[in-house]
Amino acid sequence: MNHWAFPALLALAAVGAGLRGGPVERGGVALFVVAGLVWLAAYLIWGGVAAGLWMFAIDTAVLLTLIKLVWRSPRPWPVYASGVQLLVVAGDIAFWVRHDLNLGLHLPLLAALRFSAVAILATSAWLPPKHRKK
Repeated sequence: MNHWAFPALLALAAVGAGLRGGPVERGGVALFVVAGLVWLAAYLIWGGVAAGLWMFAIDTAVLLTLIKLVWRSPRPWPVYASGVQLLVVAGDIAFWVRHDLNLGLHLPLLAALRFSAVAILATSAWLPPKHRKK
């Protein structure tokens, strides 16, 4: 997966949240930006030495924050993003349970799931739900 695709999608989500989204979307963008920066810092400081442990900690923090957004949001996107993020955390744990996992398949799968969570946010930011007529 292209390493520029994730920041590009995050930038698209940020513009959508700023122009069309509400406070929950802006909070979601801030969450994923901070998580991405913390991941980048952990990667630059420790390299691949403890990446699994740091990614698990970052992914768990993102999941817990998304669950907090579920409580505050009238929109459904945090529920879907939380479900995808739960799969990411389960994937982080799966490597500790089965050490013989093929990293060539496992890591791109986790990256695709993380990308999907941001794609859900971007879609919600640009396409807010239609108001129901009473």
